[in-house]
Amino acid sequence: MELNERFWSASLNDMKQGYVYDETGATYICLVCGESFEDGEVFAVPHSGRWYEARKFAAHHVQAMHGSMLTYLLGLDKKATGLTDLQKELVRDFAEGLSDNEIVKKTGAGSASTIRNHRFVLKEKAKQAKLLLAIMELMDSGAVDAPRFVPIHRTATQVDERYAVTETENVSLMKQYFPNGPAGPLASFPRKEKRKIVILRHIASFFKSGVKYKEKEVNEQLRVFWEDDYVTLRRYLIEYGFLDREDDCSEYWVKE
Repeated sequence: MELNERFWSASLNDMKQGYVYDETGATYICLVCGESFEDGEVFAVPHSGRWYEARKFAAHHVQAMHGSMLTYLLGLDKKATGLTDLQKELVRDFAEGLSDNEIVKKTGAGSASTIRNHRFVLKEKAKQAKLLLAIMELMDSGAVDAPRFVPIHRTATQVDERYAVTETENVSLMKQYFPNGPAGPLASFPRKEKRKIVILRHIASFFKSGVKYKEKEVNEQLRVFWEDDYVTLRRYLIEYGFLDREDDCSEYWVKE
């Protein structure tokens, strides 16, 4: 299972704690970076002289490497959370236990009644989210033959109908554009947006998370797929949020 799919399919409790237990591999897996900790092993806590079993170390890892899950989740784009920048800032203040009057003093704007209204709106959004989740779970429980969609990468710059690609469609398009196998080369580069995303998602999978690549290294990998115009592939990988780069193009990496 890809990290994106694991993240979005995690339960509410797992998402709040930041890791999930994978029964198949008997491992605890970080939902943020994908690092895993095998059940039954013990792990040394750096610079402490302490040892934790896998589950407890997974919790330690999330806190030590990524901070609180609230901070991480609030750092996701609006398209993922549905929250404006102002709402995110207020959630941080509410989580710290600040009163309405304290928030007014901190921001120097608005009034206590305005802050109370924001609290009310957020509570209403939470109720709606719970209802929608229940509705969707009931829908899925009865939709035995419903198509499965390919997960959308969290760093997508704009989520719309272009990303509505079923697993069946994905397999068909991969065969069409990679007739010699998934390692390439491309038979052609599609004009339709949905097809571009399928192609780019696959090509992006050849770059490792957490690794910094020189532009020459990126070009060498992309030439395997499209020798004639690898620059276009590179541009689209950036444009669609699969890769990111330094302003001077000195280094590239998988966007997360």
